[in-house]
Amino acid sequence: MVEQRSKPQSFIKEKAAKLEEKKKKKVSLLRKGCHWVVDNQIGLSLALLAVIHGHDYFLAKGTSPFVHLQHKIVDDDQGRYNRGRRDVYYILHWVVAFTLVRATVMYKMLEPFIKWYGVRSQHKVMRFGEQGWLTIYYIFSFATGIYVMAQGPHWMNTMQYWTDYPEGHKQMTPLMKSYYLVQMGFWFQQIFVILIEERRKDFFVMFMHHIVTCNLMGWSLFTNYVRVGNAVLCCMDFSDIFLSGTKCIRYMGFKKLTNVSFVVFILSWVYTRHYLYMKIMYSVYFESQAQLNDHMWEPENLCFYNRPIIYGFTFLLALLQMMIIYWFVLVLRIAYRSVCYSAMEDTRSDSEGGSDDENDGSSNGKPNKSKGGKTKKAKQTLQDSKKKN
Repeated sequence: MVEQRSKPQSFIKEKAAKLEEKKKKKVSLLRKGCHWVVDNQIGLSLALLAVIHGHDYFLAKGTSPFVHLQHKIVDDDQGRYNRGRRDVYYILHWVVAFTLVRATVMYKMLEPFIKWYGVRSQHKVMRFGEQGWLTIYYIFSFATGIYVMAQGPHWMNTMQYWTDYPEGHKQMTPLMKSYYLVQMGFWFQQIFVILIEERRKDFFVMFMHHIVTCNLMGWSLFTNYVRVGNAVLCCMDFSDIFLSGTKCIRYMGFKKLTNVSFVVFILSWVYTRHYLYMKIMYSVYFESQAQLNDHMWEPENLCFYNRPIIYGFTFLLALLQMMIIYWFVLVLRIAYRSVCYSAMEDTRSDSEGGSDDENDGSSNGKPNKSKGGKTKKAKQTLQDSKKKN
């Protein structure tokens, strides 16, 4: 009887083991595929861009929706555009373009520079490349966003988000439309990056942030609330400049400048991502209802305003604000450690297998030492010996 019982149990265990092996094989194949894409980003994106622009030049004769803005308003004195389905192609083009530009800037410019500067840690080299690229992008993105806002009626005026809606809102200048679609291309490319590259500690929150951001941008484009989207993007981009920039300064070993930049970053975060962002949320929920009729739903006139739409937008904005608060708590923890223990570690976005302090050499090629004069390796051996005892 015991033998008969043990047979089915062993059969079940064998089957479970085989299923586990199959899962591991699938995961390993997926990881290999992701690594191959990461290693060949420049070549793949170059090939795709060559096909896109070759088609535009030889076949489409300069009218390809991948390369040129679509849905131009006929007989419009200002040469403005509506939004439409063919805008998807333009966004996809910029997803590919950002893949090429990001990989080129990171691997061909920033990483060689930081190695030449003297940083030996492979982790720091990789992180400097990533954060350096983001710093460059956010500087250009913020400057462009502010310029777009300054050219429109909604410059520092939240009431203009809704004035005369939908007229003047559904008609976008070439600058506004290209800015908005390029931004969408960047954020969709960020989803692509987070899926194929090494996962970080807060992968789920970052993934949700990118999904919510893309949803907000997509729906704001569809409903012609691009003035609101422009303001939100500017709020986000400004503090991101100091976030990524502070990390780059730290990797280069400028401790005092890192502390100053970190303080500026916290102040900019509070002002733009909480104070100004909450003003935008207030405008979406309250000022819109004060200016517009609750039943302005005329799809044929590109007019999309009613209570459910506003509730949906407010929910997505609130969800984004909750994630921002979550990250700000982590930022405050870093600030506390920096003040109390003189240890500023990026707990928000490091990889699962390492931290910013993981190092085989500092920026000058010498081993890092703690206050007691012991190296990181010595500390590790002491901890290991304690565990054994």
